[in-house]
Amino acid sequence: MIRIENINIEFGEFKALQNINCSINEKDFILILGHNGAGKSTLLDTISGRLTPSSGKIFRNNTDITSLSEAKRARFISRVFQNTHMGSVATMTVAENLAMATLKSKTAGFKKAIHNFPEYIVEETLKPLGLRLEELLQTPIGKLSGGQRQIITIVMATLCEPDILLLDEPTAALDPVSTENLLQFVNKFTKERKMATMMITHDEQRAKFLANRTWVLQKGILKTD
Repeated sequence: MIRIENINIEFGEFKALQNINCSINEKDFILILGHNGAGKSTLLDTISGRLTPSSGKIFRNNTDITSLSEAKRARFISRVFQNTHMGSVATMTVAENLAMATLKSKTAGFKKAIHNFPEYIVEETLKPLGLRLEELLQTPIGKLSGGQRQIITIVMATLCEPDILLLDEPTAALDPVSTENLLQFVNKFTKERKMATMMITHDEQRAKFLANRTWVLQKGILKTD
């Protein structure tokens, strides 16, 4: 689905990624491990289009997307960051944020989106979680806890039905209970949708039940299973 060939990322003389070769397949859940500065976020930056490689190629289903912008890749690659305040608008309600997320890669206006709020999200995703998030639809998302907000952000990131979901340490700012809730949600959510997922984490023991593959980055060099 996504194939990376001989990717290098260089910042002056610093080699952030070195000769990366790997592939992400449908239904994969890949844990990405490594120390701070190993190149984990840089790898996700490269896949998402935030960074352009110094050399090498990226393919989606055999189509070269190396020069495709981050905005255009957003149609099939979604990303969630560790900062729970990224990916949503704090002053807008949960319902408004969810409605806004349905507009990705579409030309419809926001008023139309909120008028046609996707009720299936409530019945199919929020209620089954048992976290009572469906009761918070009219609450500004900035007033939610970090765990609640991160779950909503992941739902928002996947409303466009991407090929792959990139999770950049989504539990880093959360307490242990919120972390457990989020990981259980991610496990159920991604498997039900058969969605390829890559997740950076420093907590391998807590997250390893999610993955079918584990990759390790060391000084920009990727070791895959």
